[in-house]
Amino acid sequence: MRSFVILFLMVWVQAMPVAIAAEQQHEFTAELEQQHTRYMCPMHHHIVRDHPGKCPICGMDLQPKTQQNSMQMQPMVDVRGDMQQAMNIVTAPVMRGDMWKYIKTFGQIQVDESRISHVHPRMSGWIEKLNVDTEGQTVKKGQLLYTLYSPDLVVAQDDFLQAQKNLSGSNRDYLLSQAKRRLSLLGVDPSFIATLEKEGKTRYSVPFYATQSGVITRLSVRQGMYVEPAREMLAIADLTHLWVLADVFENQFDWLKLGKPADIHLPSIGIEAAEASIEYIYPRLDPVSRSIKVRLNLVNPLMRIKPGMTAEVAIYGGPKKDVLNIPLQAVLQSGNKNRVVVQKEDGSFVVQEVELGMQVNQRVEILSGLTEQQKVVVSGQFLIDAEANLDAAINRMQSHQH
Repeated sequence: MRSFVILFLMVWVQAMPVAIAAEQQHEFTAELEQQHTRYMCPMHHHIVRDHPGKCPICGMDLQPKTQQNSMQMQPMVDVRGDMQQAMNIVTAPVMRGDMWKYIKTFGQIQVDESRISHVHPRMSGWIEKLNVDTEGQTVKKGQLLYTLYSPDLVVAQDDFLQAQKNLSGSNRDYLLSQAKRRLSLLGVDPSFIATLEKEGKTRYSVPFYATQSGVITRLSVRQGMYVEPAREMLAIADLTHLWVLADVFENQFDWLKLGKPADIHLPSIGIEAAEASIEYIYPRLDPVSRSIKVRLNLVNPLMRIKPGMTAEVAIYGGPKKDVLNIPLQAVLQSGNKNRVVVQKEDGSFVVQEVELGMQVNQRVEILSGLTEQQKVVVSGQFLIDAEANLDAAINRMQSHQH
């Protein structure tokens, strides 16, 4: 009996470190999985967070995504020193630093619709004289556009003059001001009303002037034509302020805000880095291009920039501080997966899956898959990746045969 107890104790003592090691390994694996669990939107896969929450785009709950599989490495590849030189292998360290949010896109120059003056007659009549000839003509504020004969204007002038000459008593001033207001509401210029009051004589052809400076962008009448209030005779656009409509893709617009600065580049006319800012973010996503329109306000004092031009647009946001990043050229893209070739301390190479974040100035943020001070291959990585894929395929064939 004593010998049996002694034998049992010896077996238990030998097995205890194994059990403790297995338990520690289980705890380490659970901790590793917890560390690499991120939360992703089921509809918008570029929305990835370190904690549970809701998608800022569609409002769906973020689903946990374990990154354990992405941490698995492909077979190791050894490359001799002379072969590394022949393959022109160059490495770069994984670094931490600030990355400024930056979008480079294209935009279309358009007229600022809030600075267009649409000219309609406020009564029916005939254009006696038209002082603008073609679209694109420049006009100044106060410049004569056309003269109009209208029976309504003749009657309004007669009523004003009758009130001025014949009325008396306490109501005279009130009735005179009402007759003058009627002329103003018909669009008659104050200078013409002052002349009418001074001369006391009705004019059959009444002048109308430009209410703002700009360029004629629409001209739908000619001299002698009959016009009515419903008809737009012409439109004057102020081109000293323009709109730039730029396309921003779905995975880039989550940080856009009104007032963010932008640079407009028009190399064809020698304009570089003209300052602009975000004035409006359109609410609708284009289902085909998966982009939204962003409207930028651009000052154009010299009138060199013309509507219809295509501009290079750079939109800036705030910095994202202390992020892990590598050169963009180190990334190997295949379908929905992104890989890099990592050089280990012993000089060998492994292919590692990584999860990418924002891209700025040829550098890309690393969300998972790498650690600081690791070295990634930025030149010659395609050959190493091909060798690793070949080794992996051979290993899979051998495992199936066994």
